[in-house]
Amino acid sequence: MHKTNKGFSLIEVLVAMTIFSVGMLGLLGMYARSVSGYSDSKYRTDAAMLADGLISDIWVNRANMASYAYNGGAATAAVNLWLNDVKATLPNGNATIAVGGNPVQVQVTITWQPPDAAAAGQTHSHVEVATIQNP
Repeated sequence: MHKTNKGFSLIEVLVAMTIFSVGMLGLLGMYARSVSGYSDSKYRTDAAMLADGLISDIWVNRANMASYAYNGGAATAAVNLWLNDVKATLPNGNATIAVGGNPVQVQVTITWQPPDAAAAGQTHSHVEVATIQNP
């Protein structure tokens, strides 16, 4: 009598589980990269919105443009409120504001350090420059 094997052997099951595990690890890696990319794009968008908001404030208050200059140290009340927003919105957020020239150019530089880049010492930045005519 000839005996036929039915079902799977233990080795076939182990090979199938190994292939499945490698595939799942690949999916998990892709998911982690997509979350990191989303976070980075969110921080960049937030930085652009913060810079646009400050430039809009300067545009409205053109008579006091020079008071918006900030390179660390003491800041005016308006700049201090905006800096608090930067620090609350972006991880390790900081900013500098340069105002000068004729016509007046305003350069807003916002820097931040995402949590995954802090260990590597990487700093991201957004620079926005606007020319504002004084009436």
